[in-house]
Amino acid sequence: MTTHPGCPSTTPVEFEELLISHQRSLLLYIKSLVTNHHEAEDLLQRANMILWQKRANFEAGSNFKAWSFTIARLEVLNQLRQQRRDQRVFSDRQNLDLSPVFDPAAEVDDEAMLHVLKDCLERLSSRDQELLFVRYATDRPLKEYAENLSRSPGTLKARLFQIRENLRKSIEARLRESDMAMVR
Repeated sequence: MTTHPGCPSTTPVEFEELLISHQRSLLLYIKSLVTNHHEAEDLLQRANMILWQKRANFEAGSNFKAWSFTIARLEVLNQLRQQRRDQRVFSDRQNLDLSPVFDPAAEVDDEAMLHVLKDCLERLSSRDQELLFVRYATDRPLKEYAENLSRSPGTLKARLFQIRENLRKSIEARLRESDMAMVR
């Protein structure tokens, strides 16, 4: 294992413990970036492999969560770029909008992004907030939640799609507003 001069490193066992203790938060973070549960799990596994390969770069005592989330985010961006390439290659449509969730070239202040996201989430109805919470912040199966509400899982999945789409539009609008304010 390569270490950086003057930087304490973690042992493989210590690193493994850190990685294991952050699995849930990493998965939830990735799920917030992609809409497909299986894709999120695949991305988590790829991120875990990269984290393990880069464990020598992690400095003991630094913020493991921030470091691992950055690597996970980059892996999601790689996946989005690959999907865009695949769509360009396999799509017959010329002016297809292939804009990713994140523009890797854009410098977005994470604090500002979190503030916008929080504000947009607070604007949702309490039912929609609860549905998002159950879907992304718990291990509770959507089917079980649907049964408790006497609704079909398909109905809730469709509602989740609408909520995510509305959130995306709301976030984009708020970011455009803040960009316009910065230009003035």
